Amino acid sequence: MPKSKASPAPSATAGAADARYDVPAVRQVLRLIELLCDAEQPLGVSQIGQTLGLNKSMVFRLLQTLHKESWVIRHDEGPPTYRMGLRPFHYLSKPVSRMNLMVAAAGPLRALWQATGESIYLGVLDGDRVLYLEHLDGTRPAHISGKVGGRYALHCSAPGKVLLAGAGDELVAQLAKAGLERQTRRTITDLAALRKELLGVRRQGYAMDLEEYARGCICFAAPIHNYTGRVVGVVGTSVLTLHYTPEQLRRELGPKILETAQAISRALGHEEAGVKK
Repeated sequence: MPKSKASPAPSATAGAADARYDVPAVRQVLRLIELLCDAEQPLGVSQIGQTLGLNKSMVFRLLQTLHKESWVIRHDEGPPTYRMGLRPFHYLSKPVSRMNLMVAAAGPLRALWQATGESIYLGVLDGDRVLYLEHLDGTRPAHISGKVGGRYALHCSAPGKVLLAGAGDELVAQLAKAGLERQTRRTITDLAALRKELLGVRRQGYAMDLEEYARGCICFAAPIHNYTGRVVGVVGTSVLTLHYTPEQLRRELGPKILETAQAISRALGHEEAGVKK
């Protein structure tokens, strides 16, 4: 795309200005919150300090402040330990609930889940990962489970490849530079092969993961477009090879995934090629 003005190169002066407005204490609080959110068990002051590289006094002060504001919960059985409370969710869930994508996807996503009984998800691009905004587990005794807020690799998952195909080559090159991690023997780890795969995704309008992320798991995903035609999300399904072959997944569930993606896209104002309102 042409640019109206060339962006100036970063200067030492600009870097100094950025540093001047940086607040280390805020970053420390954010790292602490992220750590507690990721932890499956309550953590003690010493453990937190060692993980974050902070002294115990600073960790204690941060925890006490968050505790007073009801952001963390303290357990006093033995040495005090801390875990995240639900107060942050009260606030952070509000912008999520106001997202047009979430509103547009709610009905079609549940209808897809009810029609298939398989694991269904709604995802968006989050940096170099796909982030699940919604995940409905399958109804079979053996099924793929996921979680809201889960973040997964882009290059070896069907939803990730859909989002990569829509994001453009800059992100692809960035991932390749960092290294395309091998998850299984089927994972694409070569940049040229990945670019060829993404070209096919753009051409056919969907992506598949054929045991590239995990053995025994295959996926089908399709892009969600907004009114400008930009890919703003992805809807898909993950199933076990115990229940589907790749061809069965493509033939039986593929059309339903594509229809759902198109329905959500229409709700966001996307006009399909050749369709006039």
